[in-house]
Parts: sequence; C-alpha cells; structure tokens
Amino acid sequence: MLWVTWRQHRSELLVAALLLAAVAVPVLVTGVDMHHRYVADGVSACAHAATPADRCEAVVSAFLNRYTEWGNRFAWVALLPGLAGVFVGAPMLGREFETGTWRLAFTQSVTRLRWLAGRLAVVAVGVAAVSLAFALLFTWWRAPLDELGGRLRTASFVVSAPSLVAASLFALALGAFAGAVLRRVVVAMAVTLGGFFAVRITMEEQARPGYLTPRVRVTDPMTDPGTAGLTDTDWSVGAGWIDAAGHRVSSAEEAAIIDRVFGDSAGAVHGAGSPLEKYLAENGLRHYTEYHPDSSFWAMQAVDSAWFLGFAAVLVVATGLVVRLR
Repeated sequence: MLWVTWRQHRSELLVAALLLAAVAVPVLVTGVDMHHRYVADGVSACAHAATPADRCEAVVSAFLNRYTEWGNRFAWVALLPGLAGVFVGAPMLGREFETGTWRLAFTQSVTRLRWLAGRLAVVAVGVAAVSLAFALLFTWWRAPLDELGGRLRTASFVVSAPSLVAASLFALALGAFAGAVLRRVVVAMAVTLGGFFAVRITMEEQARPGYLTPRVRVTDPMTDPGTAGLTDTDWSVGAGWIDAAGHRVSSAEEAAIIDRVFGDSAGAVHGAGSPLEKYLAENGLRHYTEYHPDSSFWAMQAVDSAWFLGFAAVLVVATGLVVRLR
C-alpha cells in the first residue's frame, strides 16, 4: 500500500523538492548577504540599542530599502499550502473516482478506511516535510527583517514553521475531501483553491487579532499620541478613546465629539496637543491602543496551528465517511 501510494504521488513530491532546490539558491545568496550586512553595517546594534544613535534611522532605512523588495518577491511562499491542496490533495482521491480506479482499489484485501489512511499518511508526511523545509529556509532568511519589524505581521507569521505546515495539512485535507465528494479533479481543484484562501484570509483578518487577549495601553491625549511606548515589533490591532469611567467610545460618539469641536469632522486635526486632544483631556477622555507584543509570537503560532490542524482532522473524518459510504 505504501509503495503504491508513493509511486502514484512521487511526481508531485519530486516537483516540490526541485522547486525547493531552485528557490534555495537565491534565498541563500541574498540571505547570507543580508545577515552579513545586518551586523557589518551596524543595523543589529541599532535594533538592540536602548537609546539608538542619531545615525540609526538612516542606517535602518537604508537596510530596509535594500532588502524589503526581496521580501516582497518571496511573499509567494504564503501560497504554498493552497498549491499543495490544489495539486496534491484534490487529485489524490478525485482522480480515483473520476477514472473509476477506486473500484479496483476497493476490491483489494485492505479495507476502504485503511486504504484511505495509508494514502493520506504517506502524502501528508511528504507535504509536511516540504512545508517545513520551506518554512525553516524563509524563517532564517527573514530573521533580520523580523528583528526590525516583528514576527506577528502577515508576511512573517504565515511562513513560519508551525503555521505553514499546519495550513498545508489543512489544504491537503480540504483537497482530499473535495475530490472524494465532487469526483471531478478540476472542479475539486477549483473548490480547494477558493475554500483554502477564504479560510486563510478570514483567519488572518478576523480571527488572528483575537487569538490572545491583546494588551491595552492607555495614554493622555495631551502628551502622548497613543502609540508612543510601542516598539516596531509590537502589532497594533486596535485603538480608540475611553471615557473617565473606562468605557470605550463608539465610532458614532467619536464623530459627534469631533463635530462638537470643529463643527465638521473633516476639519479635525489630530496629534498630541491639538484642539481635539485638548477637548478630550478636558472631558476625561483618553487614548487606548490594543496590541500584541512580539513575545506572543509562539503562543499565537500555537493557536493558529491548532485551528488549522483541527479543521484538517474534521475534514479527514468527513472524507473517511464519504469513502466508506461510496
């Protein structure tokens, strides 16, 4: 069973291995240079200094201008889980049902569930291994950029090892389920692609900011713009005003306050010490900022991975039911 599964899917896994080898060349070349420049140009010293020198802003800016574009070029790595679901997961069972070869497989000595488990296990190990290799490679490459800008933002978070591997296994399970239900490879591939990115985007934009309870920083609007005290590695997920009783001011109430001060919200001028901030201070209103510190990275990775692995487990069980009842 394992040998048959390997023969059926070795082409996809070999293509993935070749892709990894091809990508590794520019990643290693630019990565070695970036890590060297990070230390040699004094960027590392600026990033870790309690009181950065005057030259640090220019040094860090030059470094980011030089390597951020490479980071944008490598952003496609975040698409790998979806590609695994489309090109490996969807055909895995969809091809069997579309061509009718499932009838032969189900007449063998192994049970349907054992047949399914064997196929899923072999392919899942291969997908996880390739995903882990990509994640480790790009986590190493991004390390200097992450020390400057943090690891919690999407560009870094989704290509880190736990999240990328878990998302790949979810996409694989989604593809297998779509193939078993739809029994048409192309249709299953399309559904897998749309389904994966719908879940991925929803998780990133709606769920991830609330994986953990964010920290809250409350500041005086007359002396502090609200974000002072946060570092570049902190991830701000919300901001607004609170009244003297500690209650948050709604968007409608904010607009009403601005209208009272300026007569027209379009004329509002923000910033510490502005007329608006003076009004807020006089009426007991303060700024608040919700944020996650960079130290929350691994905890948020664990939550993200748990969600995707949970989704994958549900899909595997559902696929087993479909195969058993087919």
